[in-house]
Amino acid sequence: MKSWFSAGPYLGGLLFLLLLGLVNQWSAGGKPLFLRQLLWTIVGLGVFSLAAFLDYRRFRAFQKLLGLYLVFILLLLFLAFTHQRWLHLGPLSIQPSEFAKPFLVVLLASLFSESQEEHLSWPLLAGATILALGPVLLIAISDLDQAFLILVIACSLILFAGLSRKTLLVLGAGFFLLSTLAGPVVWKHLKPYQRARLISFFKPGKTHKRWSYQTRQALIAVGSGGLTGQGFKRGLSSRLHYLPAKHTDLAFAVWAEEWGFAGSLLVLTLYSFILSCLLKAAYQARDLMGRFLVFGAACVLFWEIFFNIGGVIHLLPAASLPLPFLSCGGSALCSNMILLGLATSVMIKRFSFI
Repeated sequence: MKSWFSAGPYLGGLLFLLLLGLVNQWSAGGKPLFLRQLLWTIVGLGVFSLAAFLDYRRFRAFQKLLGLYLVFILLLLFLAFTHQRWLHLGPLSIQPSEFAKPFLVVLLASLFSESQEEHLSWPLLAGATILALGPVLLIAISDLDQAFLILVIACSLILFAGLSRKTLLVLGAGFFLLSTLAGPVVWKHLKPYQRARLISFFKPGKTHKRWSYQTRQALIAVGSGGLTGQGFKRGLSSRLHYLPAKHTDLAFAVWAEEWGFAGSLLVLTLYSFILSCLLKAAYQARDLMGRFLVFGAACVLFWEIFFNIGGVIHLLPAASLPLPFLSCGGSALCSNMILLGLATSVMIKRFSFI
């Protein structure tokens, strides 16, 4: 009981965010979208409960995890060759790239937990790099934003595992050299809208208006919310359909327009509270496996929030990434709920003697 009681505020904050997400989807897409998201929320809570009651220490068996990982890589390979993002199973559509995040976090946590050294050895670092590059390269073929997010998450976990100063200097020099050589090639192969997003960010006003339309409309919606917002389902940008992808990428713009600065601050406070609970749980974890799992969950949540909201308010180039819990999407929601469920398992086991 003590374990669940200690996780009570964290669970309460999570449930509150899920409720706000349902409200936001009702406003963005009406009753059909609300019912769809409600169904996914129920599924997500089921997945969360399963992961929370599961003993996370079972994932220490790296070889078994590696076998499942290779099967997952084969699935990504099939999607890459067929140029698909979604796996269609009858009426159900799943985005496998979303599940690369919990897969990679669990796999790297299992790998790093075997190390008893203060810093990662070169063989472990090489193994982690190979494991991360597999899904990154395959997903980048059809979804560059998602691939970049997974790469950032993997790098965060590697840095958390510990690198010596010499290793950091070598990797920094290698990254600079690779960026210098590969940068022009990558730029040449970017799609026109991807290049336009970057140009419109670094040189506002230098691109055609249609390339910066999404960013401009998002800023108008956020700014028109004022202090307390225009009210539920009263946001003009959302109601008159000026906001593209308002139920996914620009869900925060819908929320900010209707609930203003006060509502945005509430959402950001809830995110910060959940992240602080995760970081505290990572610090208090009983073993390295638990510590890496919880920190990985915090990394995924933080970077998703950072890139989505940063793109909406033009602090970063616009990215096609959903905002956790506020955006529509069953795959993204279930992926996050798996990670948060495993983090809850770590919290519970902190008070267990088994």
